[in-house]
Amino acid sequence: MDGLMTVRNGENVCWMREDGPLILTVPGADSAHAQGDLLFVLIANPPALPHRLTVFGRDGTPVVELPSPPGHAFQYLSHHIEAGMSVVCAAEMPAEQWPDWHFGYDPKKRALVRLGPAY
Repeated sequence: MDGLMTVRNGENVCWMREDGPLILTVPGADSAHAQGDLLFVLIANPPALPHRLTVFGRDGTPVVELPSPPGHAFQYLSHHIEAGMSVVCAAEMPAEQWPDWHFGYDPKKRALVRLGPAY
């Protein structure tokens, strides 16, 4: 159930769904992206980069909170051609001579998995 998302004042996330809006209070909300029945929200403490990804279920209940992958820093939410929602992360030490990577959410593992370079 994808839908339009807005983030207001770094705290309120509004997910416009077919069955009505879901409004969540998420302190430090930086950006949001919905895919299927999941809402992904990057959390930041400005001016720093986002430091946590929270995945919410369609009812607004947190499913999992994830730190950035080891050796990487969250940058922004994006779309990956194969996986759908992705989060682009900067490598502290560029892997395979590439500085930025797409990571996708694996719901079975409840973890982020590296997908490929971000262009």
